[in-house]
Amino acid sequence: MRKVVANLRWGASGGTPEPSVETLKGNTMDIRKIAVVGGLAVGAALAFAPLASATPVDPTLVTDTLDSEISSENSLFEFEALLAGDSADVTKGGAGVFDTIPLADVPKITDPADASQLTTLEYELYGVNPIAAGISGDSGPFSEFNGALTEFDNAYNVEVYSLLDGGVLDTNVGDYIENSSLNTALGLTSTTDAFDYLWNFGVGDLSAFSGVDLSFLDIAASV
Repeated sequence: MRKVVANLRWGASGGTPEPSVETLKGNTMDIRKIAVVGGLAVGAALAFAPLASATPVDPTLVTDTLDSEISSENSLFEFEALLAGDSADVTKGGAGVFDTIPLADVPKITDPADASQLTTLEYELYGVNPIAAGISGDSGPFSEFNGALTEFDNAYNVEVYSLLDGGVLDTNVGDYIENSSLNTALGLTSTTDAFDYLWNFGVGDLSAFSGVDLSFLDIAASV
């Protein structure tokens, strides 16, 4: 199980995603979801495992998928630590394990009056206003793009695993990168609802990262 701490979503209370007021219907929604599953590219490469029939989900597929996603997040994190001059502080996790870094390199700062104490790495991880985005008390590779990359990885996994299991939502937390938003998503009624929740949560994280409201990218909630 890969467990992390989720960040608060843009414009929402307690990290709960808010649906966009824009309603998307028909083919537009289908095309968007196909594009999302095929891409989910937020700056890191995902390795797509071969789709082979398996019920329940093939544990080898799960391991390969998670290892690939964690490796991608670790690589991006290590590059940003290099740019920040913090490479020597990174402890590499290895296959399927997230890198770690001391809290001193990414201190949890909550008061805007202390903005001068923000580090370069925090700007790289959390965007234009790390304090407003919500710095985690346990930052790491899973914090990339203010946590959005992890949300999109989990959304991708929801869809891939369901394709291999007749559309059934895989509710095994250990098959994902665990955080609070994932736990909420896996408690929903369907694969579609879980995917939409994670996608919208990721969009919210990107909004906070960029300082721009990107809610027009949200998938409209089911009515």
